[in-house]
Amino acid sequence: MRRASALLMALWTIAVLSIMVLSFAAEAHLQSGINVYVRERNRVNRLTDAGQQLAEVVLCDYQNAPEWTDGEDASALMEDDRWVFEKRELKTATRCTIGPVLLDEDNPESGTVEVEIEISNAGQENAININELWSEGDASYRLRWEMILQTHGIPEELETPEEGTIKLWNILIASWNDWRDADDQVFVMDGQSLGAEKTWYKEEYEKDKVEDEDKRFPRNGQIPDIQELGYVRGFKDYPAVLTGGVINPWAKKDEQISVKGIAGEFGVTGSAKINVNSCTINQLLTVPGIYDEDDDDEQSNGREIAQAIIDGLKVMPEGNVDESRTWWPYRDWSDLVNRVDVQIGNEASNYLIYKPDNNSIFKIKISGESMGMSRVVQAKGYVKDGKVRYIEWRED
Repeated sequence: MRRASALLMALWTIAVLSIMVLSFAAEAHLQSGINVYVRERNRVNRLTDAGQQLAEVVLCDYQNAPEWTDGEDASALMEDDRWVFEKRELKTATRCTIGPVLLDEDNPESGTVEVEIEISNAGQENAININELWSEGDASYRLRWEMILQTHGIPEELETPEEGTIKLWNILIASWNDWRDADDQVFVMDGQSLGAEKTWYKEEYEKDKVEDEDKRFPRNGQIPDIQELGYVRGFKDYPAVLTGGVINPWAKKDEQISVKGIAGEFGVTGSAKINVNSCTINQLLTVPGIYDEDDDDEQSNGREIAQAIIDGLKVMPEGNVDESRTWWPYRDWSDLVNRVDVQIGNEASNYLIYKPDNNSIFKIKISGESMGMSRVVQAKGYVKDGKVRYIEWRED
């Protein structure tokens, strides 16, 4: 009996010790995995930090990149400046890619970092700085507003249940002008006071019993966020103008008007001009001389001109050019009109730029990867006094 008890105690002790050993082994394995994760995560963080430095090196000096010349010595250029070609690409084509760059060139698995930079109005985002689109900021502000509203299907006049037929375009433009300007005089368009100053908003808030914290009044200056348009007369009353959707939901089904929202066309920084080397057809349709005021057929003439401008980037320009490219950025207005086979109004030259300028906002994407782990940083910034100033920074 004693031998059986001793054997049972021994087995029990062995079982307990085995569980303890397995527990320690599992914990050690888990701790090892955590250490590896932390180590690789720190490495990926260092990679994206390095990517930020690379981006700033290119952004702060791209304006000094040399122009392409026939027979240039690429090796000699890179000896003087490792990132000369990336700087040149950003200067001429308004976008560039740096890398992927290995952390350790002798160790392919050490991790890589890649940086993509482009002017922020490449594509749809931040095409026009709305803070410049008013009576004192742009002589053709009204025409440009009308271009944008028309190409998004916003009706010039709208039948409403309370006010009857209203001149919606004029209300939107005049009200924005009152929100943006510095005075308290209601803006007049076509002989009518269609804007809205502080008194108008007070009356509206009292009528709708709006809480104090939800009240907004004309800023009388630049707005910091495009969402602020949602408080402006007209935009507030017909939110589909900004977001898209049915602008007159009160109407019968077959009389409802679906529109495209215009909010995505605007930003609050940068330039009101369009970079012709990195834009879309819709952005070009906001330019006087391309947009046709007399074209009622869904801007078919303007779209034809805009498409010709986009297609012209594939036409090799005259003179000394890099023939290895598949598209060639326009150098200036003269180069543009020589490569496009349609007539463009001369007024368009006042609204087009051909490379980044002092008002340009850049989108920066930094991607680091190591041992299957990745991290992506997306930022926006501009260059001032030789430094990159960030206005947005997002990490995954």
